[in-house]
Amino acid sequence: MPTATATTSKREELLDIASEMFYRQGFGATGVKQIIEAAGIAKGTFYSHFDSKEEVGVAWLKKRHATWNSWLKAKLEEVKSPKAKLLAIFEFLESWMEECEFRGCAFLNTLAEVPDRDNPMRREIAAHKKDLQELIQSLASEHFAGKSGAYIRQKGTVIFLLFEGALVEAQNFCDTWPIAAARKEMRSLLNNE
Repeated sequence: MPTATATTSKREELLDIASEMFYRQGFGATGVKQIIEAAGIAKGTFYSHFDSKEEVGVAWLKKRHATWNSWLKAKLEEVKSPKAKLLAIFEFLESWMEECEFRGCAFLNTLAEVPDRDNPMRREIAAHKKDLQELIQSLASEHFAGKSGAYIRQKGTVIFLLFEGALVEAQNFCDTWPIAAARKEMRSLLNNE
């Protein structure tokens, strides 16, 4: 039993080291050799836990998905009304972007580096964005209750695109003004109902 724990913990340690490197310098710029050296392990130890860099990348994105979603959900738990929750996603975005020094979305950053649509990492990226889109659609359904399904889907899609656009441009400009502009548009959209 202690061996299994040590093995699991070494795998997690490797994943944590790789995750930090992938996020800070990019998936493509991070080599297996660099991860091995940072972890202070032998090459064989790395390959006893992961078959490839891509496998580490998939594990990283899965872990990042759970972590990032827990941050967002914690923010949403601070507010009660559907309207406040829809506005809170932009408050979350602003504080998160400042905290990560505008490094931005690990999923979008990796998407730019992995052009092969059949790559398992692309499936993780799509799943993450789909979950975010579904969360926003759910919040839109609550706020716009009583409206037609098509109306709610359209508003949810617009909110998702406002969020994603603000995220990309905040990263691009290393500034929060795109988020402030999206939040202002969000308020207008919600107040006109």
